[in-house]
Amino acid sequence: MLSRPSSATKTTSTKDTVSTDFAVIGLGAVGAATLYQLAKRGAKVIGVDRYLPPHPYGSSHGAARLTRNAVGEGSAYVPLVRRSQEILGELERSFNVDLMERCGMLMIGSERPKTGEDFVEATVKIALRHGIEHELFSSAELKRRYPQLIGLTDTDFGYFEPKAGFLRPEPIVSLQISAAQQLGATIVTDCTVERLSQENGSVIIGMGDHQIRAGHAVIAAGRWAGEILGPLFDRLLKVTAQRTFSFRQEGSTGYQSDNFPALMWFRSAADDQCITVFPQSHDGAVSFFVEDTDAAANVDDAARDFFERDVSPFFSGISPRMAGSDLCYYTTTPDGGFIIDRHPDHNRLMVLSACSGHGFKHSLCVGELAAQLLLGKDTSIDAAPFSTRRFHV
Repeated sequence: MLSRPSSATKTTSTKDTVSTDFAVIGLGAVGAATLYQLAKRGAKVIGVDRYLPPHPYGSSHGAARLTRNAVGEGSAYVPLVRRSQEILGELERSFNVDLMERCGMLMIGSERPKTGEDFVEATVKIALRHGIEHELFSSAELKRRYPQLIGLTDTDFGYFEPKAGFLRPEPIVSLQISAAQQLGATIVTDCTVERLSQENGSVIIGMGDHQIRAGHAVIAAGRWAGEILGPLFDRLLKVTAQRTFSFRQEGSTGYQSDNFPALMWFRSAADDQCITVFPQSHDGAVSFFVEDTDAAANVDDAARDFFERDVSPFFSGISPRMAGSDLCYYTTTPDGGFIIDRHPDHNRLMVLSACSGHGFKHSLCVGELAAQLLLGKDTSIDAAPFSTRRFHV
């Protein structure tokens, strides 16, 4: 969709044009954070979303997103998540809200993984390198502490981070959008971006018979980013549908957040495939997620297969009764890393792809970092590891 202006391009009349210093396209986790951080700094900013956020069509919805400080994906992410935690605390204090369940996070892996790199061991190394508080549990200790985990093997070990837990994504997105509005931001929802170009020192964003002329634009559109940005990014960004399932407990005490942490379990009995588990929610259900579960299948059939394959052999006290299921859309780069960078051909476009699956916990800081870069301010976070240049574009 991104194009340079040409004689064939329809020009919208001036009266249909709104001018602003900054426009943020996409108001999910990263877009909402960028909008808020720009408005907080007094910038004139408009936020645009094709639906009414938070909505169930991207990857910023649902009941929970895991957060942890030792990020096994690499040391470059540790400053992002630490600053995000600070911003989260500032939001909670400023608005008197509770945006995180601080139940701790347990990560389990095998001493002898069958495939790939040992993600748990990488996490431990990151924790040691950055002085992150944690405990290590042997298989015997895991079995004693968490008898619910019936699929543990003798070679399993655990990494426990007491200050981790899970975030509440929809309240976080909603709060930042409403706070930005209170600070003067304009919000345009239920509006699809149809045209995007950079001309004469501005970015032109076309939406039906109206357009926005912005000094700079931020593309944080998740699954729609490739479509909006066009060549290069439509090949660079991969979108996949992912499904989570929630099941009822058979008992009433096994999976509450006061006695069961958020869990990432790389199960050696399932080829080291990771299952993410969130403790009991307000409706008494426990949520489970395994990446690349068949999202196209009938939900009831998929839930039955998922329970038999991924839940029943590993967790006791969980009923096969499905309590709910969410569908979300992951957007990832070839190396799974973030993009926080100017468009290589359009210097007034900033591209933010937080990369679904491990992005939400960093999003608050990514928004702040983007605002600092856009406003030409000093940054305390190094954005170089997230440049598009690593893809040789």
